[in-house]
Amino acid sequence: MALNLDARQRAMLQDMGITFWGPSAPPAAVPAVAAAAPAEASALPAAVATPAAPAAEAAPQPPTAVIATATATATAPDPQPERAAPIPPAMDAAPTAPQAASADAAPAHATPVYRAPAAASAPWFMAPLVHAYAESAAPDAPDAGWLVLVECADPADPWAGDAGALLNNMLRALRLQQHPQVRIAPLTRQAPGSAAGHPGLEPLAPALQAALATHRPARVLVLGLHAARAVLQRSEALGPLRAELHQLHGVPAVVSYDPAYLLRAPHAKPGAWADLCRAHALQPPAH
Repeated sequence: MALNLDARQRAMLQDMGITFWGPSAPPAAVPAVAAAAPAEASALPAAVATPAAPAAEAAPQPPTAVIATATATATAPDPQPERAAPIPPAMDAAPTAPQAASADAAPAHATPVYRAPAAASAPWFMAPLVHAYAESAAPDAPDAGWLVLVECADPADPWAGDAGALLNNMLRALRLQQHPQVRIAPLTRQAPGSAAGHPGLEPLAPALQAALATHRPARVLVLGLHAARAVLQRSEALGPLRAELHQLHGVPAVVSYDPAYLLRAPHAKPGAWADLCRAHALQPPAH
């Protein structure tokens, strides 16, 4: 932008010691407004009589600096959004169904569809009780026995597979191989009509009540989230179920991890050991 300064402004800049380079000087004629101004205006201080000079423009950047700045701006990567830390999977949790759409988003003519829980479609059965360590079993032992409820792939053999071997190690860690009354109640979920393939299977609720009344164990150990929900008729997660001392027809019960889950999550073994010790410390109920 060119600065068109009149003779008076050029003279003021020269008196201030400021060198000015610009276009040739405009005509020497004084504007009519300046000529008509009162003579005493020339006597005013320069700071008042002279309008303020326009603000100095920023020094132009060299072409190389402009190119470098434009290149850096064009090639700078866009900031990436922060990614949330991966959420670890819930411990021994049942698969969750996708959440249904909200009622506000559903069309007015949509008909709600009820989906029953997965556990409700597969009834639970209990196989005949098995002496965990038959060599130590004693029918006339004092009333301080154990009843272990655990879901088994093969109800006829609770020791089958790696999960059965780990269950054996868990009980032996408490020296229960020397206990005269340690019984295992294998639990299984069968589709309706398929229970005939496993002789001796009975519906869980009446079979468990009969076993507690007949053998009167001192404590019940329930292993696994699904088994605990079926036995206790509860729907909480495994954490709250483990933290609570339950009662099954007057017999104290402790919930812990399923051996099959511990094979997938070894970090949960200290918690399982704490649950076993808590069950071991329970006193026999008064009959």
